Amino acid sequence: MGEFETREWRRHGKDRTYVIDTASGMQIGYRDNSSGALVPSDSSTAGALGRWAECASGASVIPEPRIESCSLPLPVDPGASDSGGSTRLSDEDLSGRRAGSAARARALEELEARKARSGRFRTWLGRIFDVRTDERAWRIGADAEETIGRELERLTRHGWKVLHSVPVGLGGSDIDHVLIGPPGVFTVNSKHHPGASVWVVPRQVRVNNQPVPYLRNSRHEAARAARLLSAASGVAVTATAVLVFRLGSGALRIREQPGDVLVYRATRAYKPLRKLPSRLTPEQVDRIYDAARWRSTWQPR
Repeated sequence: MGEFETREWRRHGKDRTYVIDTASGMQIGYRDNSSGALVPSDSSTAGALGRWAECASGASVIPEPRIESCSLPLPVDPGASDSGGSTRLSDEDLSGRRAGSAARARALEELEARKARSGRFRTWLGRIFDVRTDERAWRIGADAEETIGRELERLTRHGWKVLHSVPVGLGGSDIDHVLIGPPGVFTVNSKHHPGASVWVVPRQVRVNNQPVPYLRNSRHEAARAARLLSAASGVAVTATAVLVFRLGSGALRIREQPGDVLVYRATRAYKPLRKLPSRLTPEQVDRIYDAARWRSTWQPR
């Protein structure tokens, strides 16, 4: 029996019912209660969201979070099993995710919302004149993640494993890139500031002389990844945070590396990461990657 949990969300003029598969804890998408449109988290969850919609047909807006039972079976991934040997139900293999896919999905979501709010013609004009909107910000962020992702993929020829757009928790957060290689585990935060001047010291990052919380956020991201991967893989994982900037004609000035957070320019990240000393055996790399590639590993327990 497939079961789904629903959660209402109303903010900024939007009214949505988010749907979570209770077997995996995975958010599979949402229903726009204003238009009735179904928006899956990605292409792999579209079928599950459709099954939920069939079960929920006849109810307009679900007033409170609740569990709904559905007689339609959930899809089974025959090639995956958990540590106890049971088959993974409706889990997602993250190894096929493209860099920037989560940001790209958010950009599309914001674009559709803008069309509904302002009309197609005004939305088209806004894109032509490069008006600063939420959609634009997510779209540019996705572009940066794709560029940086291509740079990081070069590591795979040296025994590294690379994951992109790794969803963490149930709130829509994701890690731009997760690297698992001989030197250890790294969580990569991609930042796009074309033409900006970025200044780095151990306790602070400033963009055009304005302080930004990038170091704090990156440290939190790495600590969370280490905790989840240690629990799922059985290996004591220590994750290192990495900040990668896509700056175009801008400048990156590192007065001193923060130490626990590595900071690189997008086009110069591959070589220093490649040269880091080895700490993990190939067997440990594979074991951690086998845990990291499954979405359920990154959900709260």
